[in-house]
Amino acid sequence: FSMTHRRQTALVAVLLLLGCHDTAAAKKKKKKVPPSAPPAPKAEFRLSSPSFGNGGEFPSDNRGDEDNMNPALAWEGAPKNTQSFVLLVDSGADDGADAAKATHWVVYDIPKEVSELRDELSGSGASDVGRLGMKEDAGQAPVVVDPMGSIDGWVDPEIENMQNMIHGALDASFEERNRAKEGMTSFGSTYYQGPSADGSMCTFKLYALSTRLELPRGASREAVVAAMKGKILGRATLKAKV
Repeated sequence: FSMTHRRQTALVAVLLLLGCHDTAAAKKKKKKVPPSAPPAPKAEFRLSSPSFGNGGEFPSDNRGDEDNMNPALAWEGAPKNTQSFVLLVDSGADDGADAAKATHWVVYDIPKEVSELRDELSGSGASDVGRLGMKEDAGQAPVVVDPMGSIDGWVDPEIENMQNMIHGALDASFEERNRAKEGMTSFGSTYYQGPSADGSMCTFKLYALSTRLELPRGASREAVVAAMKGKILGRATLKAKV
């Protein structure tokens, strides 16, 4: 071989050796990345009742022609950032048609802390919906005793200011805008009115909202639905056959 050819062969060998070295180094440097854990499954927003299953038979005690009181309801898996809930209860033909649909209960501004409605909360002309989210003793101010006042009738100004502050805070917590409210039903009242038409389907729809509606008590179903637009984070549905 000529000198030139030998030099070319030597150069190729050097380049091949360098290439192998770089490839080995690259393989050595490359770290094995562990597979990322799959995201946790989202909790399903579910509405249920201890009195009936979804698609089951509507309880006779909760019918409008019987005791006419609401059934117990409970929910779980509310979407993140939920600030309030709205419950709409309607009944109609068991074919999905909107014709002749009746509204039996409308509840809005349900506090975000609430996750259930007890049975007999509303109906037959009475309701405790306004107390949803409040403790059993809510509204009962703690007693602030002025020992000197019990002796001569004199009221310490500091004690009096403390009493006024406590009662002011209680009054604010009981303002209408901060409480759950009921809207008008198809039967001309704001209380639960159970279905009574045999063969109809009663549907409970619970909406999780990003804010409170702050509508006045007695708002129509249409007003509540209109106010919910753009604020719905999730919906859960429960059905029962009357």
